[in-house]
Amino acid sequence: MVKQIVVRQRVLHPVQKDIVASTKKRKILITGRRVGKTTLAAYEAAEWGLKGKRVLFAAPTLDQIEFFWDECKRIFQEGIDAGIVYKHENKHLIILPNGGRIKAKTAWDADTLRGDFADLLILEEFAMMKEEAWVLVGAPMLMDNNGTAWFISTPKRRNHFHKMYLKGLTNERWDVFHATSHDNPHLSKEALADMMEDMTEDGYKQEIMAQFLEDQGMVFRNLDKVLVLEHNWSIPKEHKGHKIVAGIDWGKSGDFTAVSIGCATCKKELVLYRSKGKEYIYQRNQIEGFVDRWNIGGILAESNAMGEPIIEEMNNAGLPVTGFATTGSSKPDLIEGLELVCETMDWNFLKDDIGRTEMEAYEVTYGKHGHPKYEGASGVHDDTVIARALMVRKGNESSPQLMFT
Repeated sequence: MVKQIVVRQRVLHPVQKDIVASTKKRKILITGRRVGKTTLAAYEAAEWGLKGKRVLFAAPTLDQIEFFWDECKRIFQEGIDAGIVYKHENKHLIILPNGGRIKAKTAWDADTLRGDFADLLILEEFAMMKEEAWVLVGAPMLMDNNGTAWFISTPKRRNHFHKMYLKGLTNERWDVFHATSHDNPHLSKEALADMMEDMTEDGYKQEIMAQFLEDQGMVFRNLDKVLVLEHNWSIPKEHKGHKIVAGIDWGKSGDFTAVSIGCATCKKELVLYRSKGKEYIYQRNQIEGFVDRWNIGGILAESNAMGEPIIEEMNNAGLPVTGFATTGSSKPDLIEGLELVCETMDWNFLKDDIGRTEMEAYEVTYGKHGHPKYEGASGVHDDTVIARALMVRKGNESSPQLMFT
């Protein structure tokens, strides 16, 4: 018979309650300082332990796991004192009578987590860990039990935690939460106001407001200044006689077909469209509708793989489409064209959540000979990025465009 355990759980504030209520298998918690993330982690660890589950909490340094450990001991102190709950101080281990287990370990290096498994894995200050702590060790340890993982951290510019955040925004199995220091009702409002005077602007944005700051690794900058248009900002008759162009990135297996339509005269995006799982005859009909509605005079479409025969069919149907072969040598020039108009703020684009996510997640790496390689972060599509780059390239062409009358 399992002995009764008296626990002393804290009352959660509203943001903490929302996080606990989520049933998703992966939760990303982007938090400012003093939001109560470690208290929340201990609360959830205790709840899982009381259900007989195994919980592993990891943070980069020993100092960072001490608060979690102290909070877990406080929750179960009466059981520990009564000898009902087993506690091993050096191993930061609590074992409950029902087999539930809570363990805290340092995880600056991925190897420190090896040899363990869990039903719930909590990685706190994940932005300060090496990415391998999850990719190489954390994820595999959850496979046997289809375990749950929490990733909690204050942002550290746009590193691997930012990539994970972007992935979470587009994955239905993930839940993303954002909490600033102001969301903790127990903190002094006066003290938070004073911090604005004591911290740098970037420091306040990152540490208090939990914002991901731009860094040198971003491909597209000034997104807040160029992604400003509403989806219904304009109608076709307002662009009569203007140079209307489009870019198309064809969907491959598991990808989306994306279409970006823009006015090269106004230098503004008009339409951003995505579709998945549609037959190509449906996609072609959709594009024909766009041509008729917006009087599109030129379309630049990716010609790789299935793109070439589709373009040929569209040309036979009278659509003004030309192909663009995306290769290792042609892609940098294409992407850098879109990068430039963002840098100079020469074009404005639609405020589209998926489109923004894909632009934020776009990366550049350099080979041993210094050649750039552009691609979306792992797990994030780049279809709208390519479509927009093709549209801008077509719009910036100096040669006159065929216009329908």
